[in-house]
Amino acid sequence: MLLQDWATYAPTPSYYEYPPSLTPHPFMGLGKFLAGRIHQMRAAKSYLAAHPSWFDDNPNPSCPRCGTESETFHHAILTCPARARVRDLLLKDVTSLGQDAPLWSDPHLARALGEYITDTSTGFPPDMTPDYCFFPPTSPLSQD
Repeated sequence: MLLQDWATYAPTPSYYEYPPSLTPHPFMGLGKFLAGRIHQMRAAKSYLAAHPSWFDDNPNPSCPRCGTESETFHHAILTCPARARVRDLLLKDVTSLGQDAPLWSDPHLARALGEYITDTSTGFPPDMTPDYCFFPPTSPLSQD
């Protein structure tokens, strides 16, 4: 009945492809900051360049890391060439962000996504993204 009430009185926006659920997703166990980043990116309301911005009336949607296409959730997680090295290490088995993708039900993949987001600062507010590179100096990913 709760899901029916949500659908009737608070329907999911047309741009949001993930249906309401009574079961928490595994990424909710990652902590408030990371769970919030993931929720924002899934809702297309994050700091990714292609998402609408409340602080910039004329944003440039191009990915600031690679410049090859718009920085959408799909691009930032699955296809950005600038993030390929970290993606290959952490998310090599993730091929989809769709509502039925294993990423949303597998706790191991959820932790890997959290580590990927942290290591690449994906979806972080601009003032939290380090200027020196995309990997903190203490991260094993920053070492060659």
